[in-house]
Amino acid sequence: MGRSQVIESVRRHDKRFELNIDTPMIVLIHGSMDRQAAFARMARLLSTSHQVLTFDRRGYGKSVQQRGTFSVDEQMSDLSEILDQFAANQKVILVGHSFGGVVALSYAQRFPDAISGLVVYESPMSWESWWPKDSGGSAAVAVADDPEMAAETFMRRFIGHRRWESLPDSTKIQRRSEGEALVGELSDIRRNKPWDIQLVRGPLMAGYGSLSKPHLQASAELLGNLPDCRSIKIEGAHHNAHSGSPDDFVELLVQPLIRRVAQGIWS
Repeated sequence: MGRSQVIESVRRHDKRFELNIDTPMIVLIHGSMDRQAAFARMARLLSTSHQVLTFDRRGYGKSVQQRGTFSVDEQMSDLSEILDQFAANQKVILVGHSFGGVVALSYAQRFPDAISGLVVYESPMSWESWWPKDSGGSAAVAVADDPEMAAETFMRRFIGHRRWESLPDSTKIQRRSEGEALVGELSDIRRNKPWDIQLVRGPLMAGYGSLSKPHLQASAELLGNLPDCRSIKIEGAHHNAHSGSPDDFVELLVQPLIRRVAQGIWS
């Protein structure tokens, strides 16, 4: 049997220097209805000093044909396979955007010795009773019986009706084809609690945008109040700060976490 599509999608952004086991490898994990390409500018910034890995999670981008239930457990299994192959005996920092933060937090909780630090941005806590029932994810799950419609509903909520209508038909078809992954992963974190906030261990940096919805800000602030954790607001940023404000994302979230890992204290 050949390698999984998830492994095949991995891209390394570290061609300018030799492997150094003392320098953490940074693994960027994208969110729902997204792909590794959204991290292009962040990866370019970080790869001047660190090894950087990006990949398309199962059901998205180059991994669109990788099937499954799209549970968090499957996502962690994919991540384990990637780290075993590309980061053996290496310090690792996970950076998760949105649902990528769920994967990062869950993985770090299950394998605490494998991860040196975490950065998460507006990671959903959909299993919590206070999470709004009218979020974009909730709207998608409400039409879960039609995954293509779920994907379109989700995209319309996040990019707006006008922008969706302006997309090429080929792009719309591609995004609708990712609906099964979307429904699977969002339903999973509503049925099952993927990680326990009482068990979160730092160092961790949680970010949110000043223009984002209150529940997304709240999730970051809850994490930031934990021991050895911090939360930072990116002024002028929306939920898409990883692609829309990559310089601020790196400077305010990732670099402080890198220094904390290197120095043992927050500076």
